[in-house]
Amino acid sequence: MIFISTVLHCEAEPFIKKFSLKKDRNIKKFQVFKNNEIVVIVSKKGAVNAASACAYAAGKFDMDEYDTFINVGLCVSRNRNLKKGTAVLCNKIMDSDTNSDFYPDMIFKHPFEEGCLESFPGVLDNKKLEKSKGDILDREGAAFFQSASIFLPPHRIYCLKIVSGYLSSGTLEEREKGSLVGKNIEEICRWMYDVARGCGKPKNVLDERDMDYINEIISNLSLSVSMQEKLKKLARAYKIRNGDLLLALEPFTQICCKTKREGKVYFEKLEQQLNFI
Repeated sequence: MIFISTVLHCEAEPFIKKFSLKKDRNIKKFQVFKNNEIVVIVSKKGAVNAASACAYAAGKFDMDEYDTFINVGLCVSRNRNLKKGTAVLCNKIMDSDTNSDFYPDMIFKHPFEEGCLESFPGVLDNKKLEKSKGDILDREGAAFFQSASIFLPPHRIYCLKIVSGYLSSGTLEEREKGSLVGKNIEEICRWMYDVARGCGKPKNVLDERDMDYINEIISNLSLSVSMQEKLKKLARAYKIRNGDLLLALEPFTQICCKTKREGKVYFEKLEQQLNFI
């Protein structure tokens, strides 16, 4: 299932119209719109609300490791090269309140600009702008990511922000806020479905014994999430081509690396082995 979190109803409206989502009137804590594939939850403003909405959706809809959660909303930009209406996929998220940094695992292709999002508590002003280090700024992104990370791995959590202007630009009307999301809706939806398909439950090409070997290698080589996904993809392809996967994997179950650098070297050798026909 695809989960989308927005702060404002006008940010959610393009998705509601696109997918003909129906409001769940049994839910009173937040506005929730859904169909069989997509859930949109409107959190309202503020970090606490954003984190609470995320946790509520995860519990209410039994979120599992194959789901995708995307925070979509407006932001202001420090970077004048990012024009108003530009969609920015956040490759780093900074929490200015706790000085914590978070890194989504960017393993899927996308059509957007990339940038660093910095989240500030309270109203954004010139004083905060002077202190900021991110390319774009908001209030809720870091709280959303921290909350979603309790339920999902980092390659299934995304913050996608749309530039509404610059700090000195003034406020926008609700209709204009919604239109900025609406102008990007087709690209967002195509990418969103690509991610969801990539995150879907894998077909049962790999059996339990295959996965035992793969999980042992993942542990021994200290592989990152992106490397883990690449290994599983290579293993599935190898098994389809050759039938017997275990003979190719077995030598690498005997290797135990002490550093990530060493693990990367052996992973490259494993890649060569699995790409051999």
